[in-house]
Amino acid sequence: MRSRRIIAVVLLCLITVICPSANAQESDGSGDIESRMIEAFDRGNYARAATLIETHVAEHPRDAYMLYNLACARCMMEEYDASAEALLRAFKAGFKDLEHLRVDPDLKGLRDHPTYKAILERADDGDRDRMKTSVEQWRETYGSENYRYETDADHKLHFATALDETSHKEVRAMLEAQADLLTKLLFEEPPRSYVLIAVPTPEDSDTFFKNNDAIGGIYEHSPRRLVARDIGSSLRHEFVHAYHFGHMERLRQMHPLWVQEGLASLFEDYEVDEDGSIRFLPNDRQLIIKSRARGGRLIGWEEVMGLSGEAFMDRAAKLYPQVRSMFEFIADRGKLSEWYATYVKTYDEDRSGAMAFEQVFGEPVADVERAWRKWLIDQPEIDLRIGADDGAIGIQSGENLSNDGVLVTGVVPGSAASRSRVLKGDVIVSVDGKATRTLVELRRVVAVKEVGDEVKVRLRRQGEYLNMTLVLRPLYGNGRP
Repeated sequence: MRSRRIIAVVLLCLITVICPSANAQESDGSGDIESRMIEAFDRGNYARAATLIETHVAEHPRDAYMLYNLACARCMMEEYDASAEALLRAFKAGFKDLEHLRVDPDLKGLRDHPTYKAILERADDGDRDRMKTSVEQWRETYGSENYRYETDADHKLHFATALDETSHKEVRAMLEAQADLLTKLLFEEPPRSYVLIAVPTPEDSDTFFKNNDAIGGIYEHSPRRLVARDIGSSLRHEFVHAYHFGHMERLRQMHPLWVQEGLASLFEDYEVDEDGSIRFLPNDRQLIIKSRARGGRLIGWEEVMGLSGEAFMDRAAKLYPQVRSMFEFIADRGKLSEWYATYVKTYDEDRSGAMAFEQVFGEPVADVERAWRKWLIDQPEIDLRIGADDGAIGIQSGENLSNDGVLVTGVVPGSAASRSRVLKGDVIVSVDGKATRTLVELRRVVAVKEVGDEVKVRLRRQGEYLNMTLVLRPLYGNGRP
């Protein structure tokens, strides 16, 4: 059902799939027409699908998505002028999903039609104005007092960040470096359209995400807008989506979610060595996939690669850690760029990715999967736990309280933080030179330390940055010294 479902929004932990004929539910029997239309498409009976759609649009002439489906049906019947006419009617009725239009295989035969070209040319000419509108809309909604607005023309990025000057510069440098890395390894060039990078205040994030703390970030492709609660893993994850969607547009491809989310999750945590080589770091997703491996609950690759978008998101908690691990394995074997390049070349023959695995690894997918399972078991497991007798800083905090570090909401009496006079309201931004933009990032740095270890803590206090040396002490929950 490639044309009958349009992917509109990619989230860190959620994808929204819009039913193209939402307006078709307004009258009795329209839902039945839709189901019969989908069945006709699935059976390849495009004439039947077109007849059903025309019956519907006779009563609902401005149902943009059904008109779009009519264009697809006529194109598959090689009635290109009729297809172009239906597509133009769809746009006049309000159809705006250009990214899907560019990659929809059902409209492949229409690519050279003058009407199709005119629609896209007009869309491309207006892209800068639409992006300006997106920035203006953000400014109108959230104002300018708390935000910095800047543009990076080289990487096609607009910024609207509620960060101080230091954090703003750091996040720009981070994303510019990541953009260059993604371009070099995978996507060849920046997106053709500008992307708005928005990092709201915690209060504005709550408003934007409707108080859903489970969502760390979102990339919406239609308005080219990325919104992240923090400037850590959530932002890096969604940034991959922005560049990946730009590449899929140019290729006129729509990669399955296991590829989209696997790549985005892979770049949540990584380091680039002095020689330019990249190392992908295990994060909290590793704990989940290692546990599933020990329990014999891994999902077979054939099943993963064959899932629809809806089915993938129904099992997101299990699949995000697994697809990240699959791409970690590819990268560990030094084949990330080669695999992706092979995948886009073989996309028309095999969208699942199996063919790419076989060509790159030179063996059946089942053998590659077995090698991955062994590799996964052999990986050392990270430890994010800080027990009562472990070395600890000794602060209290919570998720999503700061957008660029860990906000201290309390200090444990007798702890390392207490002895070094860390105060409530401080924001810890790094430990031993490693960014700690979230609690998970802070735990990852501290959990490997021991009681008595010294750590260099950088924090912000009322706008001023301070550097402290703390000697880690056991974390006592009862206030004992």
